[in-house]
Amino acid sequence: MKWPLKICALAMLAVSAASCASSYDTSSRDDGYRESRGGAVYRDRDDRDRDYRDGRDRGRSDQDDQRWRDRYSRTYSYNDDTFYQQCRDGPDPAAVISGGLIGGLAGNVVGHDGSKTGATIAGVVVGAAIGAALTNDMDCEDRSYAYRSYYDGLNSNRANRDYDWRNDRSGNKGRFRVDHYYYDQDGFRCAEYRQTIYVRGRERQTKGHACQQPNGYWAVID
Repeated sequence: MKWPLKICALAMLAVSAASCASSYDTSSRDDGYRESRGGAVYRDRDDRDRDYRDGRDRGRSDQDDQRWRDRYSRTYSYNDDTFYQQCRDGPDPAAVISGGLIGGLAGNVVGHDGSKTGATIAGVVVGAAIGAALTNDMDCEDRSYAYRSYYDGLNSNRANRDYDWRNDRSGNKGRFRVDHYYYDQDGFRCAEYRQTIYVRGRERQTKGHACQQPNGYWAVID
């Protein structure tokens, strides 16, 4: 091979390597997250990587589970969720239940072949008390759209971004956003959120907090 051809080949290899490296950028971001293959990883206050790309925290330990229970009394799952309790047999236009977007439900979702998917994702759980405040006067269709905005907003890792929904059948609509992410006193990652909904032309605003359990599910705590 002649020298010009060798130099060209080496240059092409260098460009290819740089391209691969940029596809899996691990540079830090201001919110503690860093991009990685397949999703986001963040470094917590204990300087440990917390990886929720498939809904599980690979840095999780039994001590984390106990600290969560000590602080929040219990671990929440889909059985505690008001939408699942009240709407699981109702209309679900945003595919919240069939898509397994409620915390702990994904492993029980039946796939197209009739078998359970076994998937684990960072779902959302809204308990009874806060669920009544968030979704009061909303039917199952409206709540399905709203839940999709909760899931997308909390898992986006992007503060100050709006997630809008609208039910064309009823004309009801809403907006969800995370104002900022933070750590509670026990080091669990949390989000301060706000919601604005318009039901039958009347506006209602709600603010609250959600925190990510050691199993990766978001629990809306107030």
